[in-house]
Amino acid sequence: MKRIIESQITLLSQTNEISLPVKISYTDNEVEITLKYNNIEYCGTGSDYLWVDAFADLQRKLPHGIFLACCMTCRHGNMCPYGNEENQLICTKDITITSKEDMLDLFDQTEPFKERAVASLDFCEDFVYQSDDYYTYNDYFYQLSRKMADK
Repeated sequence: MKRIIESQITLLSQTNEISLPVKISYTDNEVEITLKYNNIEYCGTGSDYLWVDAFADLQRKLPHGIFLACCMTCRHGNMCPYGNEENQLICTKDITITSKEDMLDLFDQTEPFKERAVASLDFCEDFVYQSDDYYTYNDYFYQLSRKMADK
């Protein structure tokens, strides 16, 4: 059965921040993330039940200099080391995560879903892009690197 989420997503450029409608259509093994930017429809597709590959595919298809800005693409948007559900991340904006073990410790010492749960499309003022020089327990940056290599 296909499920649909209609929400907003933030796009950033060097000079602009814009919030646009976005639609996520998904089943257990297919996902499409669709948005319209400058009157052109962009659609990222994937098969990962956590949507990571679809976000990376969508980013790859956007014009140069336009970036998805949401918890899925943020360095603070970590996945659960014990297993995730779609549209579920843990925000660690006030904690430095350097390894999977740090995420395991966070889960072993607290109940982070109560205080830190965020949705993939969420966006806040603490947003920072994922990068090679900062550990994030989230496969988005890896998937994006793979998608860009295929381009």
